[in-house]
Amino acid sequence: MKEIQSRQDSGIDVLKSIESTERGRTVTLTIESDADESVSVRVVDPVPATATVVDPVDEASADGVTGGGELVVETTLAAGTAERLRYRLVGGPATLPAVTVERLRGGQSATEPTETIGRWLPTEGPGSPLAIDTTERDSEGNGDRRDDEASSPGIGLVGVRSSGRGEATQPSASAPRPGLETLSDIAVGFVVTRSNQDAALRTAMRAGQRGHPTFAVIRAPDPGGELAATLESVGVTVLEVPGAETTRAELNRVLSTAARERGLAGLVLQTGDCPRIDYDRSLAALDSANYEVVAVPETWSDETDDPLVVVAIPAYDAAGSVGEVVERASAFADEVIVVDDGSADETAARAREAGATVVVHDRNRGYGGALKTAFREAADRNAHNLVVIDADGQHDPADIPTLVETSKTERADIVIGSRYVGGETRIPFVRSIGLAVINNLTNVSLGNLRPSGWIRDTQSGYRSYGRRAIRSLAADRAIGDNMGASTDILYHAHRNRLSVAEVGTTISYDVPESSTQGSLSHGIDLVRNILWTVEYGRPLLVVGLPGLLLTLLGVAVGLGALVRYDGGGGLAPVQLGIATLVLVGGVLVCVAALVMHILNAHPAVRNLQQ
Repeated sequence: MKEIQSRQDSGIDVLKSIESTERGRTVTLTIESDADESVSVRVVDPVPATATVVDPVDEASADGVTGGGELVVETTLAAGTAERLRYRLVGGPATLPAVTVERLRGGQSATEPTETIGRWLPTEGPGSPLAIDTTERDSEGNGDRRDDEASSPGIGLVGVRSSGRGEATQPSASAPRPGLETLSDIAVGFVVTRSNQDAALRTAMRAGQRGHPTFAVIRAPDPGGELAATLESVGVTVLEVPGAETTRAELNRVLSTAARERGLAGLVLQTGDCPRIDYDRSLAALDSANYEVVAVPETWSDETDDPLVVVAIPAYDAAGSVGEVVERASAFADEVIVVDDGSADETAARAREAGATVVVHDRNRGYGGALKTAFREAADRNAHNLVVIDADGQHDPADIPTLVETSKTERADIVIGSRYVGGETRIPFVRSIGLAVINNLTNVSLGNLRPSGWIRDTQSGYRSYGRRAIRSLAADRAIGDNMGASTDILYHAHRNRLSVAEVGTTISYDVPESSTQGSLSHGIDLVRNILWTVEYGRPLLVVGLPGLLLTLLGVAVGLGALVRYDGGGGLAPVQLGIATLVLVGGVLVCVAALVMHILNAHPAVRNLQQ
């Protein structure tokens, strides 16, 4: 069971979480600063007289310091950083006292190393320094541990310092943003899971400090409703979960419905791991969204040598819609690239006016040709993530953070925005039948026969590509130029062992500017592409198996003719001739399949396919 307490003081958030284990209770103090500059703080954690503080690192040690005093931690936090300190407590009452936090005068430069000092202050007598075991971590959670020289027998604190989060500033909660209502009319919603409880509570506290109403649904064990009570104590409206098997998209709809019912003007949806929200960018994106938008993490605004998110938009005769798509996507991207695929209208001009970088093809090269240009442009920029969306407005740019963050949390090279994973896409009947056929053919051709490996939406063009996938696809000359490129990319991922994940998204089919290729011709192209790829990629299966069946049929028919002749029925020349033709044809097909397989395995042919 886990108990969470929270305290705030002048932009300093302190969370005290207590987790019960077989060896006692592990107490974690998370100290976090929302200030724009470094601050010095003192956190005092009272320890009951009946409890003993022991070292959490040395699990075998039973020695410790008897309670009846205070643990005092003094540290200087750089702008936008956090520090976590941990100790183990044995014995004591069921309910532990709350911490107090005090912001000290003065501070130090954020560029200087920060020293954390922990002291044990007993009820009587002078205090002594505690052993601080601090781990410096980068944004990926890796780092080296160092031990301070100051120590006291039997006691240790384990500290984790996070990396800085950039210089992005947050507007005052009292000042409305242009184009939006006051901040109290914009809600923040999040889903609480077993792994993000502390981060979700910090999200609620920061949003509350800014004046945002907050809503949450809980998908974590909560015996006795303690977690819900803690959230409600900091102003969160906790909503009921419709069912145990509710998808993330359905939970987001619960949050959205609650915000609408209360007459709020918009909703910022927190991502699954609840990172710090970049409110400037998130609210700017909400300004052009229908009602809700996925939160942009603060880490997206960190200064890096290479762009974190590049959005590419393949466009052909899309002058009527591309400008709006570029404007909406810009809130989530370091750069928006429009690939004008030989348009005859003002597509390039409209994209430039909206702020996009435009790459113009001198002739129409097809959807696949535009994608290959997008991969090369992203590779040249060494982009961390490339998100591809359509120019006709069918894809909602507000889902870009979901795709990118899923790539990070699930370590996926390619993330597909799927129409079949908890979304609300209403697919036209004829198109749904065609998509079902194409999805089944594609998965079978990929060898995905188990449900766990099934890609549910193989034809979605709304995708996010990680750096590894960008580089690999930019160098692949085997990707076709037509609409079958979406399937070619999945074949490429299969060959090169790139991981693929799917997240729910909604695609609109009632947009005024839709795809220029008809559904029937599109489907024919896709089937032809799949069959061609399977034929040349798996010749032993597609060509060799039918050849083997023909050979066996010829042998069976020939044996039947010979048995009849041996029984005195006479020789059947027609039957024997058919058997011979079928047998010879089957053998020739088997030989052709074997030759194709040998050629495909040859290094020269493999190099051409790459």
